[in-house]
Amino acid sequence: MMKDPDAFRRVAAAIALFAWPVLEFLAFLTSPPGAEHDPAVFRTNATAVQVSALLYIWAALSLIPVVLALGHLLRRRAPVTSGIATAAGLIGAGLGLTLFTTDFYDLALAQTLPDAQAEAVTQQANSLPGFVYGMLLPGFALHLALLTLLVSLAKVKSVPWWVPAAALAGTLVPFLTMDQAPVVQSTGALLHLAAYGWIGRRVLRMTDAEWRSGVPGARHLTLV
Repeated sequence: MMKDPDAFRRVAAAIALFAWPVLEFLAFLTSPPGAEHDPAVFRTNATAVQVSALLYIWAALSLIPVVLALGHLLRRRAPVTSGIATAAGLIGAGLGLTLFTTDFYDLALAQTLPDAQAEAVTQQANSLPGFVYGMLLPGFALHLALLTLLVSLAKVKSVPWWVPAAALAGTLVPFLTMDQAPVVQSTGALLHLAAYGWIGRRVLRMTDAEWRSGVPGARHLTLV
């Protein structure tokens, strides 16, 4: 397979489509309780904070080939949408990698400063214009880009409509359950696994010729 670039890219894309929701699920599952970065909670769960942060970073990293794979599948049938959404998605995924490193700094602050000072530093950093407008808000472009790519794939009948619906629900669940236990928040990733895993399975079953063209054969369009 290493000598066949098409096969390698296809399999790598499929692996990423499965890996991203699995890593997301594990990241939520291992995260400390609470919606805020409470210094006391971070100190008590120092190992979990680091494990969860690393899993979030690897999940964001795996989104890069996911975005590229979705854009590749659309590049012939919706080239403009594919190009714009892929670019936005890559920017969002890249920013996600930097955003999740802040957990390590919040943990270090919690371990070295009184709680009030640690919270003050975190609040000040999170309110800086460069962080808010240069990192945080543009990072949300990832969600919009992924939804755009999935809806476009449904419009050209490459995936069923339940796929973008499940992906959207999976994205909303963590925001709607922020004050609940991590195990509850992690259920959103299971919806992502259903949606992106469906595409990953289809990509694995594509021929190299279908992958090169970005257009699946008829046998793939009828998969449910």
